[in-house]
Amino acid sequence: MPVRRKKRLDLVLPTSSMGDIAFLLIIFFILASNFMKTANVEAEKPASEDVDAVEDAQVSVAVDASGKYYVQGVEVSRGEIESAVTQAIGDHRDKPVHLIVDKSLVRENYMPALEALGSAGVKVIFVGDKL
Repeated sequence: MPVRRKKRLDLVLPTSSMGDIAFLLIIFFILASNFMKTANVEAEKPASEDVDAVEDAQVSVAVDASGKYYVQGVEVSRGEIESAVTQAIGDHRDKPVHLIVDKSLVRENYMPALEALGSAGVKVIFVGDKL
């Protein structure tokens, strides 16, 4: 009596739509990403009637109400501001750097950040809210 072998079914996976799926996943993750430059920094912006709309910045520096300094949302010490901004901005010196200062701070609290940005040789734009 001959032994019958089972017929193997060929499994066919449609791969023509794999590129579409990968492309859609890339778009989803780009749109779902957090593009905030000042993530987790709580600084209440000062308000004025003289505030104008400006171009987007590549780098942002923030000083919160307690006087802590942040470059791109990462806390840095007073002496590290210039090197962190220089590293973050790279060769794009023509792009402005946004300086966000909590409205409760006095000049002595944010001047080290402003001086460090001046030493880095970048264009500085103060950020505030329009009344």
